[in-house]
Amino acid sequence: MTTTAPHHVFRSRHHPGSNDRAWVVASTLVQPIAICMLPVMVGALIAVLEGFAVLPFLTVGFPLALALAMAWTLFQLFGTIAEVHVRSGAAAVRTVSQVLRAPTASPDWQPIYELRTGASTLVLALGDATYELPRRHWPNADVLLEALRAARQPQTVTYQVSS
Repeated sequence: MTTTAPHHVFRSRHHPGSNDRAWVVASTLVQPIAICMLPVMVGALIAVLEGFAVLPFLTVGFPLALALAMAWTLFQLFGTIAEVHVRSGAAAVRTVSQVLRAPTASPDWQPIYELRTGASTLVLALGDATYELPRRHWPNADVLLEALRAARQPQTVTYQVSS
């Protein structure tokens, strides 16, 4: 029988909550598509003003811009931290993609090797990875910091020997 130690979960502003995968991907895709389509539209405008055919330019440019925007979006979802789980002596992080795939999966606990704070970011070293947690992404950044500090402190156990 395995028991899990009690732990705290901290959610970033990027946490999908109860939204489904399609909604999260679509809402994250909006800005990259706008940025990737800007050169296509400017190029099409220049082509029209110069009297060149626009259709070949758009039939190549639009799919390339869409593919680039989708790759950018997936990279963001795989790299953006959505949750930090904290328990005594360990912590775990889960990305937006991991939360969307398995919302109730148990986290991959790692020992806390380092915790540094800056004016605008928390740097957390877990296992063999280092994570930067911008304070503006975490509604309870100060509470998260205190929980990580408390979890990092070694737990001392005292035994009383009776004779």
